[in-house]
Amino acid sequence: MSSSVKSIADAFLELYGAEWFSDDDANARFVAESQLAFEAVEGAHMIGEPEYDDGSIEFNVWVDDPIEDILAIDQLAFDLFSRISEEVFYTERVIKQRTIDFPFVTGSSRHGHKGSLVLSGPHASDFARRHHLRTTGNTRFHA
Repeated sequence: MSSSVKSIADAFLELYGAEWFSDDDANARFVAESQLAFEAVEGAHMIGEPEYDDGSIEFNVWVDDPIEDILAIDQLAFDLFSRISEEVFYTERVIKQRTIDFPFVTGSSRHGHKGSLVLSGPHASDFARRHHLRTTGNTRFHA
């Protein structure tokens, strides 16, 4: 989890209590509802089952179509998040070497959820590579 998402999560824990992320029933419902919601999104689909580890949920999503620019990847992520976010919601974009990750925190005053939406596949990997080339200028070729 990124430092800013962790800071937000810590603030919610301080506000709502240490058990805010630990409601296993609420997390199970959130995962099940998210899987159904993701089926309705065009341009991406879930890869396998969400991973739930140490109170954090990871959704692995395959990007079906080429990604033209940063706005397109954000639009896809927010198409997914708009279906699963609750009363409070925070995320950020982290472009890794082969994936685009969106660590997130969402919930209500009763319970919360934290995790990551990981966009992957050849289209996500190609976008991440192009983004890194554009921002670093590194062509990764050595003579």
